Amino acid sequence: MAVSAMIGVSGMASAQTAGAPARTTAPAAAAPSMRLSGMPQRDTLIRMQRPITIDFTDVTLEAAMKFIAEVTGADMEVMWSDDQNSIGLDKEKIINLKIQRRTALDALERLLEKATTESNGPGGNTWQISEAGTLQVGPKERLNRFKRIEIYSVRDLLLEIPNYANAPDFDLQSVLQNSGQGGGSSQSPFREQGDQDQVTTRPMQDRVDELIRLLTELVEPEQWVENGGDGASMRYYQSSLIVNGPDYIHRQLAGYPYWSQRATRYTMSKGRRYVTLGVDTAWSGLNGIQNVPVTPPK
Repeated sequence: MAVSAMIGVSGMASAQTAGAPARTTAPAAAAPSMRLSGMPQRDTLIRMQRPITIDFTDVTLEAAMKFIAEVTGADMEVMWSDDQNSIGLDKEKIINLKIQRRTALDALERLLEKATTESNGPGGNTWQISEAGTLQVGPKERLNRFKRIEIYSVRDLLLEIPNYANAPDFDLQSVLQNSGQGGGSSQSPFREQGDQDQVTTRPMQDRVDELIRLLTELVEPEQWVENGGDGASMRYYQSSLIVNGPDYIHRQLAGYPYWSQRATRYTMSKGRRYVTLGVDTAWSGLNGIQNVPVTPPK
């Protein structure tokens, strides 16, 4: 513990950009809570959850991105604009940003907000994680090239419980009279009301259309093919939604199954940025439970 504390104090990294002073600090050694798991995607998220403090003053976007990559150790692929790609991030974009002890992922999202230019395209900027664990950063129009197909079961979302408004009446008076006579009765105490069996539910296709409309309106509405975009498409088949789209859209639909519980705690001050988060039992623990030696009675 003493060695770790010394490393944490002496390992504060500072960066100075030529021609544009910038004060940036971040822990140089990974904390014990940031131990890696061996899964590339999860390891990237763990690295990006490291708390950092930065103060960028007139720093180029390229230098800012390079600093975050060096401090976290994450494998980052930045989609820059160049001779072959007119849509991309501008390396020479001047950034002024101050963040006090927030995660590197928060800092990256703030950088992407400030990096918005005409060369980013109409959709704005974001990040996603590739199947190899690389953190891809850039305009959504560039990230849309990396698509994959996911199947989401939505059977529980389409279930509609009928509303039985005409429940039968219970004739308590007849029950008491029959019991007082000392014998049973074949007459039912329930009194049926009119139209008892006429319970209607919405057609399945209407429920499917409503669910698709909600998702395409709430999650990246400009990117869906159904709304005129080219980022993702959605189809319904046998109680499941088949979605073909980039990772940043899948992340907002179902979250990351490998998102660690500790990483979730770091971002709770801003609220969750995903629709759902998978339960990560590998990082879970029991609060208030500890081993206690027990001596058997003599």
